[in-house]
Parts: sequence; C-alpha cells; structure tokens
Amino acid sequence: MIDEPKDDSENVLAFTKRFESNADIKEMLNLVKADKPEHAPYRCGHVNVLVDEHLRQLTCRRCGAVVDAFDWINARAEGEQKIDWELKSLRREVVDHRDGLEKLKREELNTRNRIKNAEGKLAKISMEIANRSIAAGIPVAAVTRDTYTDAENS
Repeated sequence: MIDEPKDDSENVLAFTKRFESNADIKEMLNLVKADKPEHAPYRCGHVNVLVDEHLRQLTCRRCGAVVDAFDWINARAEGEQKIDWELKSLRREVVDHRDGLEKLKREELNTRNRIKNAEGKLAKISMEIANRSIAAGIPVAAVTRDTYTDAENS
C-alpha cells in the first residue's frame, strides 16, 4: 500500500481576506490607543495612594497602578467642590425648614388663642342659657339646645 498524503485543508486558514477591515490603517499609525476590554475589571478610584518622593510618583495602594499626580489632585478637588455644593444646598434647606418651623409655631400660638377665645365665648353662652333656663323654671341639668330654643319661642 502506498501512503497517500493527508488533506489538511480543513485546518488551514486562508489569508486572502483580512479579519479586520481597518487593520491596514492601524498598521500605519504611530500611536494607537488600546481597545477597552468588554468586561472591564473592578475600576479602582485610586483613593489611597503612596507618595514616592524618590521616584516623584503616586502609586495606588489598592491596585498598584501608577497614578498621574495632576489627575489625582484634580479628581480630589472636583470631589471637594461637589461636597461644598451639597453643604451649601443643605444649609439652605436648614434655613428654609427653620423659617417653616417658625411659621408653624406662630400658627400654633394663634390656634391656641382662638381656642381660648372660643372656650370663653362658649362659657359665656352656657351661662346665658343657664340663667334663662332658671328664669323660665327649667332645671339647669336638663337644659339642652332644643330646650333653650323651645323656651325662647314660648
């Protein structure tokens, strides 16, 4: 038997067509930005940094990345501005709530005074009813609004 050569054509890739249509453009560029991974790992905020005076650089203590000093300071400054803005808005809210509280206290005082005035008028009217009932010969304990109206009409 004669050994026939194996046909490996299934395992061979044809190089007649490029996989990426813009690959030739990327080859001509001097500076190419790396593609972002689809599933980016946990993004570190570089909050805790190590300051290396000898190398004059900042290194993140969590992820170990070398951090640009200006970008790090700028990010902290932006955070401080956000905190400042939030504090100002919260202080405005506190002032508004204090004003509202003062208005509510005044309303409560006015309402209590109106209640006292109404109680005084009620007591005065009750005394009038009692006096007229006694004058009409009706026992005071049995006096109701209907009795007073009936006695007044007679």
